[in-house]
Amino acid sequence: MRVALFATCIGEAFFPDACRATVEVLERLGHDVVFPEQQTCCGQMHLNSGYADEAEELGRRFVGIFGSYDAVVSPSSSCVGT
Repeated sequence: MRVALFATCIGEAFFPDACRATVEVLERLGHDVVFPEQQTCCGQMHLNSGYADEAEELGRRFVGIFGSYDAVVSPSSSCVGT
């Protein structure tokens, strides 16, 4: 399975070990893990601050970047929820 890692801005900046561990687990399970370099913020901060239009734009961007993968995995449940 071709899996995309959504590292999230928080994960990448503050918890890079969680991102690395996620990749390690997925690879041990036999998945091909890809890190799309175009990924950006999920829009959670925008949405929580009342900038729904900007958050929606980031959501559409996310779909464009991650839409072709078999699965998207992230170590951040709040970003996934957004």
